[in-house]
Amino acid sequence: MMNKADPTRPAGSWLFRDYAFLALWFVPAAILTWGIHESAHYATGLVLGYDMWISFNQVGPVEGSSVSKVHQFLITMSGPLITWIQAVVAFVLIRQTPKLSTPNLSIYPFLFLTLWTRALAMFISFVSHPNDEARASLLIGCPVWLIPSISVGLMFGLTFYGSRGLNVGWKGNIVAYLAASLVTAAIVFSDQILFAR
Repeated sequence: MMNKADPTRPAGSWLFRDYAFLALWFVPAAILTWGIHESAHYATGLVLGYDMWISFNQVGPVEGSSVSKVHQFLITMSGPLITWIQAVVAFVLIRQTPKLSTPNLSIYPFLFLTLWTRALAMFISFVSHPNDEARASLLIGCPVWLIPSISVGLMFGLTFYGSRGLNVGWKGNIVAYLAASLVTAAIVFSDQILFAR
């Protein structure tokens, strides 16, 4: 059975196995985070009556669909909304960790990835093309940075306090950053190879 990290110990006293445990949990966390995010876009489009396509990292109405601005907004924001819900659930579970029978760090990747994905989407929006929150801002006539800033700010606050609650520390967050980078690269490259459009 895998050794579980003990968040009741100070961050500086973690062992290698604790950091490894944290890093390994980013794999199922990434699958769930991307899966429910893209599925939320997809399901919303289907409910609104559109034929949709989906891949690991992208989703949208099939080419030629005529989508109203209201429906575009709903489809666009359904992904971030489910990611926000994931962050709140993970944060609440982290806050309850001392009360759990086997406290461990397995929840933290599910929280960290909500900040990571929304921050990455915001970055892409400013260097390439508007991503979810930025596109939603434009659809309702707001500055492109408005909803992305709110989203990233919310995710940062939850992740910051969740990190402190588990004594993750700067070393643990570096491990989290590296693990998030690797799983993101794996998902993006897999998406490009398997779902070339």
